[in-house]
Amino acid sequence: MAYEGDRSQRTRPWRAILGVAVGALLLAALTLGFRAHYLGWFGESVTDVAAWGADWQTWLDEQPLEHPALVHLMPKGCLCRFFTGEHAADLSSRALELGYHRYQAGDAFLDADLADPLSPAYFPDSPGPMLALTGADGQIRYLGPYSDGLRCTSANSLVDDWLPLSRVGRVLQVDANSCRCAGFASPVAGS
Repeated sequence: MAYEGDRSQRTRPWRAILGVAVGALLLAALTLGFRAHYLGWFGESVTDVAAWGADWQTWLDEQPLEHPALVHLMPKGCLCRFFTGEHAADLSSRALELGYHRYQAGDAFLDADLADPLSPAYFPDSPGPMLALTGADGQIRYLGPYSDGLRCTSANSLVDDWLPLSRVGRVLQVDANSCRCAGFASPVAGS
């Protein structure tokens, strides 16, 4: 009987090690699965960049915007909003100081004092959360994701360089590995 007790004493550490190893493997699998589902190249979903930009320009022209404008675009129910919120709020605060009118469409993930809500009837396709900056003429200056990587921060921002209105040019940014989710969906007819 004493032998049985000693044997179970010796196997307990191995059981704990095995439990930790299995837990670590499960956590790694979940993390990789999450990253595979929510992190991807923006350009994978945008096959014709010029047409995509034109669709968004038409959409922006149809909205009741004052220009220059910063428009946050967040698909409904997208988990990416949890990774984007802090950076988006910072951009909105700085944009106000630079003379932008600030708006948000889709899920209202920012406080109303940071961006006025828009209620459009539809959205052009988008791989995930993104931002549009327009000039005083209403033309797109920047259209694309907030940052490169799953976590949106100023450190990996793709937008910061485009905030100053003195910056000339235009970019339709699809060459970014960014948080993605189900795209904006047009409302179902009759709903």
